[in-house]
Amino acid sequence: MNGLPKKIEENEIQALVFFLCSVFAPLWGVGYVLPFLLGLVFILLKNFLQEETWRIFRAKKLVPVLIVFLLFLVLVLFSSLYHAESKWGSTDGLWVVLSAFIFFVFGVVAGAGTGTKKLIFYLKLYFCFASALVLLTTISFQSFQGGVWGNMNDLTTAVLMISGALCGIFLGDIRETSDFCVTVFLLPFIAFAFYFSVKISSSDAALLLLVGLFFFLSILVPCRHAFAVIWVFFLLIICTGIAFMVFGEPFNFKSLLSTQRLESFLSFRPHGWLASLSMIRENLWTGIGSGLYKEFYEVLLPLLPGKKTVLSHSHCMYLVHFVAHGAAAGIAYITLLALNLRLVFNSLKDPELEPLGLMVVGIWFFALTYGLVELTPASREMVPLLWGTSGLLAGNSVRGKAECIGIKRLI
Repeated sequence: MNGLPKKIEENEIQALVFFLCSVFAPLWGVGYVLPFLLGLVFILLKNFLQEETWRIFRAKKLVPVLIVFLLFLVLVLFSSLYHAESKWGSTDGLWVVLSAFIFFVFGVVAGAGTGTKKLIFYLKLYFCFASALVLLTTISFQSFQGGVWGNMNDLTTAVLMISGALCGIFLGDIRETSDFCVTVFLLPFIAFAFYFSVKISSSDAALLLLVGLFFFLSILVPCRHAFAVIWVFFLLIICTGIAFMVFGEPFNFKSLLSTQRLESFLSFRPHGWLASLSMIRENLWTGIGSGLYKEFYEVLLPLLPGKKTVLSHSHCMYLVHFVAHGAAAGIAYITLLALNLRLVFNSLKDPELEPLGLMVVGIWFFALTYGLVELTPASREMVPLLWGTSGLLAGNSVRGKAECIGIKRLI
């Protein structure tokens, strides 16, 4: 009998490790996820077929999300079949949407099968390890062009999301003054995120979004201890910045906030948004098909005012599925985002789930804000991180409710 709890714990840890690796590996290249994903499928398949697992998916919190997710998936499939020339592997294609659904479902199973404290512990280790590898790879990213390192916008999104997750889960788990020492681990990663935003990233919004995350977290953190840590970090960053300006090359703040910088930032995006609205109006219900934006944009390009720049996507995460798959799919996608956010903010009401909730907040904060002007948060490398962690949170929140009504522990 003593061996059974140990076996259960080993299965939980094994499933969680495989899941986290499958979430993490796509940053270095989408194909690298397959061995981990196959292992995850093997481990979780027996659980997924059990009645206890199906009861979890019938929980009130999850049913609306799953229904809308499936509806969205069906609408994308219909559009992809309707447009024979659709590119199913593009950012707005069926395979990316399907992978988002799969990672969310696997996240639910892994989250429901792991205790909250244990899950928080392993996620802290995971994001510290992930952040360290991202930092080391970025330092020598010129010698590695795979995954997100092949595109600066993708790399910026990955650095910001992982930094947000790390800050969220550590700051959310500060309960007492003695926990201050643990947050020291955050300092090098936060410093790297700020350095990356200023010196490496080509995005004009990265630094402002990173500062915005800290203000956002200062509102949501559960206690005054975490709030104090946030402002200590800010003071350290400000002092470091002042020292850098005194002893190093001065930073041009005037250039950062100049009208020319704003014009450069918005130069081509309004064209893309106007063209997207025109495509939606002309193809309201079926869309134009996935991966075909550039072809339609080139037709509209002569009608657009100002400088002519060929775009391959709409540069807006909220418009992409309206354009590619029609109004119904676009509404389903926006509804899915809203339902996911409801799960996240409901978790912040539970003291045990606050660290997990703030971790997901740290990831989705950048997805929803950066997604206003870029499509990279919805790219195939980011999908496992976005939807996998959301699934972990959703599954763990259901686990707590499931134990109260007598559902058996997953084995």
